This record gives sequence, C-alpha cells and structure tokens, in this order.
Amino acid sequence: MRRALSLIFLALGVFAVAGAVSLPTYVKPELAKVPLNQDSTSVLEGTASKVLAVKTVGGKTVTEIRDNAKLKATAHVVANFAPPEMREGTDVAVWLLAVSVVDTRDDTVVNASKRQVCFDRRTAEGYLPPGGDQEAKCSATSSFVTKLKDKPEKENQKPEEIQEYKPQPGLNFKFPFGTEQKDYQVYDDNTGRAVQARFKGVEEIKGVEVYKFVQEIPDTKVSMKKVPGSLIGATGNSVEAGQFYRGTITSWIEPVTGIQVKQEQQSHQELRSAANPTPTVVFDGTLTFTDATVDKMVQQVDENKGKLDFISSTGPVVLGILGAVFLALGVFLLVKRRRAPSRH
Repeated sequence: MRRALSLIFLALGVFAVAGAVSLPTYVKPELAKVPLNQDSTSVLEGTASKVLAVKTVGGKTVTEIRDNAKLKATAHVVANFAPPEMREGTDVAVWLLAVSVVDTRDDTVVNASKRQVCFDRRTAEGYLPPGGDQEAKCSATSSFVTKLKDKPEKENQKPEEIQEYKPQPGLNFKFPFGTEQKDYQVYDDNTGRAVQARFKGVEEIKGVEVYKFVQEIPDTKVSMKKVPGSLIGATGNSVEAGQFYRGTITSWIEPVTGIQVKQEQQSHQELRSAANPTPTVVFDGTLTFTDATVDKMVQQVDENKGKLDFISSTGPVVLGILGAVFLALGVFLLVKRRRAPSRH
C-alpha cells in the first residue's frame, strides 16, 4: 500500500512540475495572442480651437474653418477574414481600422481615415515583408492606407478614395503582452511611420495599474494638396499647399495584457503655401477616450489579466511548489518502506 501511495505522489509531482514548466513556455505563447476575430469601437471626445470642415451645400462642396468646435471621434476595429493569412492557427491577424471625427454641432465630418494592417498576434507589431527567399506571412495587399485622389472626377465632388498598399511598422492597436518599462515604436496614422513612445511612469486608472507612454511627433509635412485660395488667404481658385502636422499622443497601457486603457491625442495641423507666408491652422485640438470607453477597456483587462497572470506567474509557482511537495512525499514513503525492518 505504501509503495502504491509513493508512486502516486511521485507521478503527481512529475505532472505538477511538468505543468509548471509548460504553462509559461508552451501554454502562454498559444494563449497570449490577440483573437483573429475582432469587432470593437472606441470613442474619443474633445474640443478644437480650429477645425476644417467640408460639407455639401446645394450640391456644392463648401470648405470652412470653424472656431471652438466640440468633437467626437469614433474608431471602429473589425477583422477582415478575406485575406488568405486569416486562418486558424496563424500567428498574424488582419484588422481594419476606420476613424470618423465629427463636429457635434451638426455632425459634419471634419476628418475620416481608414487603414488595414496585417500584424503579429503576439507582439502587436505591424508586419514587414522578409528579405531574400523567406516565405511571407502576410500578402502584399493585406496592409493598406486609404487616401483621397488629388482631384475629384467631377467639379464640386469629393475626390475618390484609393488604397495605398504599404506595411505599417511599429505597434498597432495595442502594446505587447507583458509590456515593459521601456520605450516602444508605435505606428502613427498621421505621419505614416513608427514614432517612439517613451515610458513616462506608472499610474493608476480606475483601480488598474497602467504604464504611461508619450509620443512626441515633431512638425512633419504629411501631404501636398490643392485648396481654394480663399481658404489660406491667397488669390486664385486653386492653390498648392503643404499640410503639416505635429502632435502629442499619450497612452496608458495595462502591462500584463497590453490593453490601451486610455488615450489622449493633442494635434495641430496647418497649411503652408508660397502664395501666403502666414500658415493657416486647420486643426488644433485634443481628443480623449470617453469614460464609457475607459470602463470598457478596464472590463477587458479584468477579463484577461487573471488568466495571463496565472499561466505566466501564479500557476507555475503553485504547480512548482505542489510538485516539490508531492515528489518529497513520494521519495520519503519509498525510502521509508525500504528501511522498514523485516519481520520474522
């Protein structure tokens, strides 16, 4: 009986130790991945001292600069299962992000953007095509940015949308699982490149410990466009102008899950043209996650953080201790049985 019990304890010990090793090394890499399927919405609100609005009046497109506008931005992220890489067991995902910013006074759209990204499900980094003969995990058309043509097909109409297929390097949608207290490269929609997000400290939002990261985007020329001369204080119906952007993006990240609990975007955009040496400000404002969006992010953290904590730290420690106890009991009973005096 004692021999059987010792073998049971030894088996349980081996099983527990194996579990302690496999949770962080084998189970976590499979579970610590963003889901293929995604359908979520985030809302930001704020104000802008200057904002460029484009609307249709009497069948004609009218452009105006508004003062002191109240804004609402809606960001919708949805998975696209059409690309071939979106299959079960893949290490990458393809998500589409559509953002619309409106002036809440009359719901006039003041900015809209759309982009699709093929990115790593574990690190959240936008996929970059490999060099040489390596097999690509993402097809060439899986990542794109939607832009407007320089000119509309017909007068007084909005230009047609076109897709520019391009990788989007840096972190996308979230930070990596197990975010560290260090700087990261994060993709910036406005400049179309990765910008360093500097770690600025640890804070707390609604009971959740978060890491604060700040991106400082310097004055950057992002495009050239033809605009009405009257818009920038110049003569002529159509004038060439450069669009410049600078801004500060602050993100508060829950480190275990990499979930962005809160974000604040401070942006300044202006048009510069040789036709008028004085820049024309077309956007200057700040947008921040609404309380409802922050609450939703906190809920996601609560649903996922415990699972990740268990498989990465709590689980291995508990199983390791149990394994050591079971092995010690098994060895003790086995040795005690062998040392027991024989009866005559």
